[in-house]
Amino acid sequence: MNEEKNLSRAAIVRQRRAERQAQEAKEALKRSVLKPVVPIRPSEKTSFIGTKKRKVKIRSYEATAFAPAGEALHPLDLPKIRFEWRAATAAFAIFLSVAIYLLFTSPTFMVTTPQISGNQYLSAKTLNETLALSGKTIFTLVPAELERELLIAHPGLADVEVSLSLPNVASVTVRERQPALIWQQDGRVAWIDTEGVAFRATSQVDGLIAVTALGSPPAPLVDTSARSELAPPPYIAPETVIALQSLIANVPPGTPIIYDPETGLGWTDPRGWTVQLGDITEEIGLKLRLYETIVSWFEENNIHPILVNLEYPHAPYYRTEP
Repeated sequence: MNEEKNLSRAAIVRQRRAERQAQEAKEALKRSVLKPVVPIRPSEKTSFIGTKKRKVKIRSYEATAFAPAGEALHPLDLPKIRFEWRAATAAFAIFLSVAIYLLFTSPTFMVTTPQISGNQYLSAKTLNETLALSGKTIFTLVPAELERELLIAHPGLADVEVSLSLPNVASVTVRERQPALIWQQDGRVAWIDTEGVAFRATSQVDGLIAVTALGSPPAPLVDTSARSELAPPPYIAPETVIALQSLIANVPPGTPIIYDPETGLGWTDPRGWTVQLGDITEEIGLKLRLYETIVSWFEENNIHPILVNLEYPHAPYYRTEP
């Protein structure tokens, strides 16, 4: 019971203390509140920007010192300057026309003779005749078109580069194909490079493989994705050119290679018979070793054939009578 009474008294004490603190807060609030201020309205006596300034009257006078007696002053009539855009545009157009005319007709900008470099078999005269640049204004020339024209006209050119420089200099650098063999067919002679491309023979070159063709070879397969659109198609397969270069070491010196569309490549042996190898890109090493063995057997047995056919190395044959 005593404990409950003590707790009740403590609660009562806390309640009274809280009421006293609330009363003190209200009284302090009343003391701190300011009285409202009466607003000041602007009037003739009051101003928000300071004291009222005194007005100063400014008098104006008219001077007629330089005017003749009895005459009033008049404003000067000055001429108005206007810029005519039409006249300026016309003048600029005339100037530009004259400048263009001089650029395209002046001898200073006309090409005389192109400078040719890199040529070995084609003469500079031949290339200049194809280009025909003499007397043309340098501003009308397009290097890409000139390069295309040369590559189409001369299959023996592997690459062409044309450069122009003011006032009238045209330089042409060429790279020619190197002949690997001479192809003779129907009374015409052509060179063929290692890519199988045929082009005109323009001079005498020693050490080339000579092939006499009795007909045209089949057109080889060409991968157009790996070739330039201006590159001429190969006349024979590049593999055939490589095989011919390895074959020539086994052919008697000075002996021409013969191509027959039906029997392939071969030659006429100085000992009196014709050799037919067929497609030399297939098993050329085996065919040459077999041929040497057969020739040795001919000599041992005193046989004089007129034909030795090695088109199929697993079934070779020879013939002694026509």
